[in-house]
Amino acid sequence: MTVEDMVGEIKKEIIESHNLIIKTDNLVKNLASEIKAVQKKQERYERKYIFNSVVAYVIFVVVIFGGLYVAFDAKVGVVRHEKQALEEKLQKAKAEIDGLQNKLSVRARQEKVTERFLRLKKENRPFDALKVAENLDASMLSPVMAHMVERETTDLRRTLAMESLDAGKTLYQKAHLNKALRELDRALQIKPPAELAAKIQQQRAQVLLKLNRNAQAAEAFLAAAQADPASKSADYLLYMAAGTLETSGDVPRALQAYERVLKDHPASPYASQARRQIAKLSRKGKPEAAPPKPETNATSEAATRTREHAKPAPGTPTAPPDKPSE
Repeated sequence: MTVEDMVGEIKKEIIESHNLIIKTDNLVKNLASEIKAVQKKQERYERKYIFNSVVAYVIFVVVIFGGLYVAFDAKVGVVRHEKQALEEKLQKAKAEIDGLQNKLSVRARQEKVTERFLRLKKENRPFDALKVAENLDASMLSPVMAHMVERETTDLRRTLAMESLDAGKTLYQKAHLNKALRELDRALQIKPPAELAAKIQQQRAQVLLKLNRNAQAAEAFLAAAQADPASKSADYLLYMAAGTLETSGDVPRALQAYERVLKDHPASPYASQARRQIAKLSRKGKPEAAPPKPETNATSEAATRTREHAKPAPGTPTAPPDKPSE
């Protein structure tokens, strides 16, 4: 083989090697490009994966904490409600305790007043005892003590009123009319029982008639009838009130009183007389001679009828002959 052939072969091999190198270089470059693309794709995937993981963790944490918050809030609401209920019960209990303490305090004071009342009554100081009794509130005492205080107070009022009534009657019989009236007014101030108040008012009416104070006497007769409407002398008191009102010139009220006699006591012996007086006053339309002033020097026909049929209330004395009043 010649040198030229050998050189040609070498050149050919060099060209083939060069082409091979170029081809290899291209392949390497393509491989590098593909590797970079894969690398970039991997990086994007990793970033997306990390982002998704973070979002998932965040959502998971939010859901967990949200659930915990809801459960905790519900528990707190229950506890808050229980706390509020307990506070209300506590306030109610405190209010009840304060109320009981106040009641106990008031009861203690009322018991002291009761002790003072009983002591004064035992010491024979009835008027002082009665003043103390007026400050007593029986509703704040025990039922037994309240009943005892009420009984003692009623007895004391009855006793004092009876004493004043007896004194008034004595003064009336002695013709000390103004003193008798003051004594009877004092008896009413004691606030006696109803039946005794009726007797006192009836006695006052008799004293006032003696003093020629007919209008006030009529009011006293009416007050006596109203104080004890079930009394056997209630019809007599109403009839006397009507007659006294007629004498004082108060014809409308006199008619009303006569009508009350007919309405409240239709079977009374005074009913027929009241009916006649109603007819007379309605016909004439002006006051006439009234039915009797009991226990006075009246000489009219009505006075005669009253003395014949009058039923004085128990304890009412017969009037003495007229004496000069004080």
